[in-house]
Amino acid sequence: MVERFIIIGRSTCHFCTMAEDLLKASKKDFIFLDYAARSNILEDYKHFYNQKTVPIILSNDLNSGLVKKVGGYTNLLEYLA
Repeated sequence: MVERFIIIGRSTCHFCTMAEDLLKASKKDFIFLDYAARSNILEDYKHFYNQKTVPIILSNDLNSGLVKKVGGYTNLLEYLA
């Protein structure tokens, strides 16, 4: 599986930047969607993914297009272990 991670969050969020750093250090492909200036969109994502905090981290299988929710930073640590 060719996997890319999607981080939905804010550049001002410590756990969001820690997730970014972890994926860089793990040499994982990812994109960071920074909604620091667009809190209304971030609230929509939080509601859609039923998650109260950011980051919201998704795994995207680039072969099939399937996207699944990993969760937050702690969930990402467990996912990569």
